[in-house]
Amino acid sequence: MTALMGIAARLRLARLMHIAPDEPDAVGALAEASYAGGADIVMLDEDLADAIADETAEIGLAAITLAARATQGLTGYFGRPVRAAQLSPDLFVLADAEADPVRTRRLVGEWTMIGRRCTSDADTDAALAHPEVDFLMVGPGLERIRYAARKAPAHDPRSKPWFAVGGITAESLGAVIRAGAMRVAVGGAITRASRPEEAAHVLKERLRTAWNDDPRMESVVAAAFGPKATLNLPSDLKARGANPPR
Repeated sequence: MTALMGIAARLRLARLMHIAPDEPDAVGALAEASYAGGADIVMLDEDLADAIADETAEIGLAAITLAARATQGLTGYFGRPVRAAQLSPDLFVLADAEADPVRTRRLVGEWTMIGRRCTSDADTDAALAHPEVDFLMVGPGLERIRYAARKAPAHDPRSKPWFAVGGITAESLGAVIRAGAMRVAVGGAITRASRPEEAAHVLKERLRTAWNDDPRMESVVAAAFGPKATLNLPSDLKARGANPPR
């Protein structure tokens, strides 16, 4: 689990999530490229049908966690609550639509952010209303995204963070943003790219531009840091009167 700036704050500021396949031989290099290109989150998608999934998930998330250190990126896991408790990712998305977020919270603890995959408007309503669900992944389809944007506007700091998901590419990202999404989760758009780092960079820059072009997003950034955000300097720096980094 990563630290420094709080996980909840970094989740609110996140724009690009990469859902990476559970392939131990490849996920480490893929995560490094993705983070380097600007991905805020790399989430391991465990193959629940794989008989050796438990072992590969542990190796895969360890590789993602190591890659995350260079950029202080967030780590994620999409799978089973029991495994999430063992793996300790920053973010966990419930793979089972019937899984209970309350029970999941008891398993993963207070520091892991719990997400819910929402494939219908009813799913979105339930996830937004549930106190133990911290973020949503909404899609596929522009109608699902538009509904989430109406119910939880991305520019409203009171809204839970949500990521549009479902076959999103660099070509379709414009339509997704126009539908109201300011955060996206992609898989193949990075995983299958000949240059994953460049693919992540293109997506992240498009999202960065969208945030910068909408002045309402400034309130989301401010709220992520809190009303009394401060920077605590080490005592030796204070003694020398050093200026804080900007």
